[in-house]
Amino acid sequence: MPKNAGWKSMRKFWLDDEDDLVLGPIKKKDIVLAEEKLGIELPKLYKKLVKKQNGGYIKRTVFPIDFSTESVEDYIEVDSIFGIGEDGILDSEYLIKEWELPNDLVLLNGEGHTWVAMDYRGKTKNPSIVYIDVEEEVEFQIARSFSEFIERLEEEDIVDEDEITGDMDIPNLEEITKEEAEHIFKTSDDKRFIRSVIINLPLDKDGVNWFLDQLIFLLDKYNSTGIAEDAADFFLIHHYLRGKMDDSKYSLLMNKLNALPYKNLKTLQMIDERERRANLKKI
Repeated sequence: MPKNAGWKSMRKFWLDDEDDLVLGPIKKKDIVLAEEKLGIELPKLYKKLVKKQNGGYIKRTVFPIDFSTESVEDYIEVDSIFGIGEDGILDSEYLIKEWELPNDLVLLNGEGHTWVAMDYRGKTKNPSIVYIDVEEEVEFQIARSFSEFIERLEEEDIVDEDEITGDMDIPNLEEITKEEAEHIFKTSDDKRFIRSVIINLPLDKDGVNWFLDQLIFLLDKYNSTGIAEDAADFFLIHHYLRGKMDDSKYSLLMNKLNALPYKNLKTLQMIDERERRANLKKI
């Protein structure tokens, strides 16, 4: 089972202070203005965390649950926490309308059909924490307070590669090259093998369009929902590289996912919209 590392050391809460989800530094007056705009009082621990770092990816990403849906069982993954700003919790009103979520929520995490939020319905302070799946139309309270939510976050287990691959003869995926991956994509008929490569393949801005070509090739070859899900989920994780992607290739991939169909397509479309809005602000 994952191990709870405790939340009291805020220095160890955030994963990296240079990721693209980190918003600009804030002071007490910025927090006050945000609370006035939202009409609520933010939890003390949340305010302490964002004063240390204003949002971003976090180290403990596993939240155990005692319910299951079609898409989650045993735990939900919370890879980041929104900071205070227009691209953070102040975007809640827009996202609530976009995804037809209940009013009086302050969103903490999510990018599409699933969300984690502070629930201020019927109150202006001391929110509980809820998990919402838009597509399945379900909602669960997962913590009575923000502090309890943070306390229960756990580190993800590091699974031995042999446990996943069994007796499969595959290369060290942590060190696989683009050339090796491309050879596998072209010659292997083992979809499980191919999906392992997709999930583990290192990706950077210089290789993103090459990877788009590989995904288009694989979807043409297999028309596999499983491969489509792994491919799109990979880009959900690496959405910060969207600006480096060739628009025509990305559009072609989106069309292929839509034809399958891919259940998280709306999530990818929402990321595009967020990028578009962010770029407009820069003009």
